[in-house]
Amino acid sequence: MSPIDSLSSDASISTAAIADAVAGAVAPADPGAVPLSGGRLVVAGAVMSAGLALLGGIVAYVLHSSDDRVDRVADALGDDLPAPTDAPVREGTDVPSAANLHEVAEHDDGDPVYVPVIRIPLATADPGRDGVYRHVARAAAALHDEFDDAHVRGYDVEFGLDDGSLGDVGRTVKRVAVTPELAERLRDPDYDHRDLRSDVADGDDGDPGVPPVDWGDAVNYASGSGSAAASGAAAATAAT
Repeated sequence: MSPIDSLSSDASISTAAIADAVAGAVAPADPGAVPLSGGRLVVAGAVMSAGLALLGGIVAYVLHSSDDRVDRVADALGDDLPAPTDAPVREGTDVPSAANLHEVAEHDDGDPVYVPVIRIPLATADPGRDGVYRHVARAAAALHDEFDDAHVRGYDVEFGLDDGSLGDVGRTVKRVAVTPELAERLRDPDYDHRDLRSDVADGDDGDPGVPPVDWGDAVNYASGSGSAAASGAAAATAAT
């Protein structure tokens, strides 16, 4: 499946740690020993370039660290997604096509508040809601199994629609956001995707920043708009 590009809650590094790493890997140049002139200018430049390259490598590693919980969900769904005829998964694509973990706020206890996101590529531009919620129920249940001990604002299940705007891969991405409370109810064998659909629709108040959300637009949590949407749920953070 495609690489998982998600930010780990454990992936953090201080400016001092980066500086120490660079200093330990690249010996400081004595200006008297390596004057910035002639051939030695090239040597000094190489030393500086090596330091910057190492720094860049450290930063890139941190920003692309993987979260094991999201990986496990993605692996499980790749083998265990439903196959509804009104919301078929696109053939020849990785399923899920993306899995990400976003930290959107800080809880009163100091721990992060997350929004895990799973994206499912569909082979239709107009999926049926029954099929959509079969996918949502399976994905939300799998996410909740991994994150039930964390502070979660909602589980986002995104759908990439095959609208033909980019060849066979469309631009349109829609989303269903499920609260942890509704995801918990999926553990009851008498509560199925139809019950989930009804409860999400009833609870959707039109605010894209507050789950549940019934077939809304996808949120880019890495952008300013995503942050703004996340802030819409700030009042509910303490109760998450």
